[in-house]
Amino acid sequence: MTKQLAVVALSLALHASVLHSQQPPASPPPHPRDSSALALPKYRYRLLGVYDENTGEPIPGVDVVDLLNGNKMVTSPSGAVSLIFLPDGGSLIRLRKLGYDLQTMTVAISPADTEPITVVMAPTVMLPTVVVKDSSQQYISPALRGFEQRKAAGLGHFIDEAEMRKDDNWTMANVLTSHFAGVQQSLSPTGQVYLVSTRKMCSGPALMSKCQAPVCYPNVYVDGARFLAPASANPNRVDFSTINPSDFAAAEFYSGADVPAEYSGTNADCGVLLLWTRER
Repeated sequence: MTKQLAVVALSLALHASVLHSQQPPASPPPHPRDSSALALPKYRYRLLGVYDENTGEPIPGVDVVDLLNGNKMVTSPSGAVSLIFLPDGGSLIRLRKLGYDLQTMTVAISPADTEPITVVMAPTVMLPTVVVKDSSQQYISPALRGFEQRKAAGLGHFIDEAEMRKDDNWTMANVLTSHFAGVQQSLSPTGQVYLVSTRKMCSGPALMSKCQAPVCYPNVYVDGARFLAPASANPNRVDFSTINPSDFAAAEFYSGADVPAEYSGTNADCGVLLLWTRER
């Protein structure tokens, strides 16, 4: 009986050995250093620090929002945030925290732009309570009050907040071209949507006289700051397909001699577009 059990045990052992030899060899575990191949380049980790204009103290809990795609991060207790959520090349960001004025700025993300960015935010100045006798929007922001003053003066073309809210589901390019004479859409083969002047086909030196398509892009400002297209050969070539109207309260466009003096810079003859973000 013992001999029979030994034969059975030997048979099972040989069977297991054959099965093991038929299995594919296990893949070796990944080397710990292999993960470095997936790491982003160092410049993608550019830092931004936010501080109180009056005290110099860091401001935690500031929403840093990419206006072009909606991604955001929040500053840490030290007032810092990594801009790793921005795309390569950079984007247009808005800094927002209750009790402080909104700030909008263009940030570059590239091997040549690695220095930390320091931003100071001013506490919101609360205006005294007033009795409002009409239904028009009453703004706290000096920038939007300036918009209302220019609109009242009747120079340029304007989209106010009431009109902008009607078009929240549109693309920004459609909103602007449907309200502003002097600009039209220019579509790229890869899906970008640019605005170009309808009053002037080309911009630049005399060599541009041979251009066959509109390349006269208006100057774009967001909250008074010049918005330059990131990672583009032409900084005025802003892609409006990624900009959401719901982030903005108002817009104004100037196409001639009526450009406000503070915005009459280089290339203003292609038009000047001013966009103002919402108070929220």
